[in-house]
Amino acid sequence: MSKIDRLVTAIDPVPHAPEQGQDARELFHEIVATQVKARRRVRWPVLIPVAAVLAAAAVTGVAFMPTDAPSGITPAAALAFQRSGDDWIVTVKNLYAGPERFASEFRARGFDIRLSIAPGSPSTVGHVTGGEVTEGTTRIEEESVECESPGGRCAVSFRIPAEFQGSAQIWLARPARPGERYESAGDVDATGELLHCVPFRGMTVGEVRGVLAKRDGSIEEFRVGKRSERAQQVPGNWFVKDAVPTAPGRVLVWAQPDRVKFTPELTTYVEKKMSGCPKG
Repeated sequence: MSKIDRLVTAIDPVPHAPEQGQDARELFHEIVATQVKARRRVRWPVLIPVAAVLAAAAVTGVAFMPTDAPSGITPAAALAFQRSGDDWIVTVKNLYAGPERFASEFRARGFDIRLSIAPGSPSTVGHVTGGEVTEGTTRIEEESVECESPGGRCAVSFRIPAEFQGSAQIWLARPARPGERYESAGDVDATGELLHCVPFRGMTVGEVRGVLAKRDGSIEEFRVGKRSERAQQVPGNWFVKDAVPTAPGRVLVWAQPDRVKFTPELTTYVEKKMSGCPKG
């Protein structure tokens, strides 16, 4: 059986709204790809073997370590390994360490695992945003999923069999530092995001801009027309169809001159997103 045959789509931690669709996924991927030279996944599902389960577990209260130590001083480990029966529980202590640092510490334990961690919007922090494993892999399993809050501090943990012989690539999201752009993004109305508990679809651009301003946010750019062409500005009375976070305090907005048509699927989706939010 080929490697491709053994890979299956398994996880999509932050699915898009029904009306945003594949074109919006590809567009957002194109936007962030210009900022990323290394191979990344942007909100795409994790690819793993049929027998494997790959996910993130966040452990609260773990402080972030500085990425680099002064010359002559051995830096603190970026990964912590704890034996648990026939497995190793691997916890990422430093979300800001580089891929080579992680790879080196995995190699020291005999694992061919590559870990890349990039800035993500608050609702994706601490979560797997993509990954691959080769044939011959047995399993990589989750421990538990807890974070202090969306976008808060977390350390990601994996349970790996001690006899793990395959190779793997895992992408995770971490909090963005000042000036960084997101390389993975959750729904703009997810918990912790700029438009959480805001029924922004169908609102005017002016209304959404006002809500964002109260939350120290702004519209970075627009996409308009059937081809989602770029626009720096649109009339304030145009209607917002969708939006996606692009950087701290910034969102990209799909806008149109006509009112947004609410299909039954979109209506159900919006109602689900607004459940638990304050009324009025």
